[in-house]
Amino acid sequence: MSEVAGSSRGTTPNPTLSDGRTSLRRFTAADAQVYAAINRDALNVKWAGSDATMTEQDAAGLIEGDIADGWSTGSSLRFAVAAAGSGTPEERIVGTVSLQSVFRPAEGGGSASVGIKLAEAGRGHGHAAGAVALLCGYAFGTLGLEILHWRTTAGNEPSRKLALGSGFVLAAEIPGFGHVDGKVADGWMFTQTAKQWQDHVDGKRAEVSAPEDAIEVAVVVPRLSDGSVVLRELQEADAEQLVLNCVNLDAVRWTTVPLGYTREHADYFINTITADGWRSRETLTFAVADAVTDHLLGTVDLQCKTPGAASIGINFGPDARGTGAAEKAVRLLAEYAFNELNLSYLHWHALVPNWGSRKLAWKLGFRFEGEIRGDYNDRGTPSDRWILSLAAGDERAPLAPWDGPAPLTR
Repeated sequence: MSEVAGSSRGTTPNPTLSDGRTSLRRFTAADAQVYAAINRDALNVKWAGSDATMTEQDAAGLIEGDIADGWSTGSSLRFAVAAAGSGTPEERIVGTVSLQSVFRPAEGGGSASVGIKLAEAGRGHGHAAGAVALLCGYAFGTLGLEILHWRTTAGNEPSRKLALGSGFVLAAEIPGFGHVDGKVADGWMFTQTAKQWQDHVDGKRAEVSAPEDAIEVAVVVPRLSDGSVVLRELQEADAEQLVLNCVNLDAVRWTTVPLGYTREHADYFINTITADGWRSRETLTFAVADAVTDHLLGTVDLQCKTPGAASIGINFGPDARGTGAAEKAVRLLAEYAFNELNLSYLHWHALVPNWGSRKLAWKLGFRFEGEIRGDYNDRGTPSDRWILSLAAGDERAPLAPWDGPAPLTR
């Protein structure tokens, strides 16, 4: 349930919307620095055409100019997306959502287009879905609109999944309706009516309604062990150690864990992200634990986005590094990928110059395929990426003597 304040015809609204975890409010001049950073984010530049050179001064001008004018005229309503309570000391701005091209005829009803941009720190924690839900509730409930549009570039899978998960339906794929990396591309148009939104809220999906006697099958995470380490399901008891692993400087430097990792992040990762990944079979995450004590050492995962192949993700705590646990865990993971999932290839991606990651892949028989400049999103900055591969029939041993330096630490 959301809390709503403000907004009526004839006045400039100043609404605050909240579901207790994610909040929406208007931008203020004090938000200029974070608004500029959101627009400079590499993914927002790529898919949303954001200004990669926006400065704090530019952002302040927009907040006090075009954004404020949009609220005054009612034609464009841009919100800041905040984690935790809006306006409280714990508030963190993690993105922006908007209602654009707002049309509200005098007799009621009307339409608008939805826009969303998240900062890197806001991704993967449910704030996007929460923000869109609050925005739709405001559009259909407070403003009384009858339909919303969602425009995105064909191929922007995160945007597509968010739209579908928020109750929107694909209306059309339109040639030349999108843009990516500053170039024209095909676009997707999604729509949602007020009735569809209410059905979505009520859990009524007419087009995919399950039969009354349908049985929900529980996700079962296999347990794999070599007697030294065990790959198993992540559990609530792992949360404390997961936090310690993710705030470690090496994890922050070389992986995409959220900055300022907290128990809330860990709980959401265990109960939502990991569970959803197994349910969709798109990301299969294992806890890696000591086979004797069951103490969490780290996590490994298979990111199954390409038929017949998967990419490996890995993050271990400092106490487990150098013990051989990571190598043993990935060997178990590879056996599972090739023998149980019948995959043909595994891929290994590493941010340059993460020599520790690359050396682990070398030990396991991965072949170095190359270095791609600017292909890694290093917290909003394009950085270089190493790519290595392992085929199902390859020997899982080094192909040649190690010729790299000792692993870097930080």
